[in-house]
Amino acid sequence: MATMVGVTANPGTGNENAPQPACLVGVTGSIGLSGNVNGMVYTAFSYDLAKCVAEKILGGSASDQDISDVVAELTNMITGNLKSQLCDSGFNCSLSIPSVVRGDDIQVSAKTASVSVRNDYTIEDCPGNLVVQAFAAVEH
Repeated sequence: MATMVGVTANPGTGNENAPQPACLVGVTGSIGLSGNVNGMVYTAFSYDLAKCVAEKILGGSASDQDISDVVAELTNMITGNLKSQLCDSGFNCSLSIPSVVRGDDIQVSAKTASVSVRNDYTIEDCPGNLVVQAFAAVEH
């Protein structure tokens, strides 16, 4: 967030054993991981947060398509950072193309995931929150 938007993302306490299925709300980006780590990463921006972040990046008003594009790109950057950390630890993986959905009751889960983590973030000078939820299974 600091690099792309120029604001600070403040993490919550996180949950290393997040329950499944999870309910996400707002403008949600998702990217798949495949390789030594298989799974999904979701970034759920409240609608107000997604609009605020998009307007900060664009320097003015943002259409629904602009908001979706910004959420997709931020999801790509967040997941790319995770991928880099995984690869540095010896868990090589590839990323899928990001997709974006909108809704008030987006149910996500992964039956084969041995890892389910979640953290909520508040973003400086923006309303609402960001939820990052990841499901993964590690190949040995």
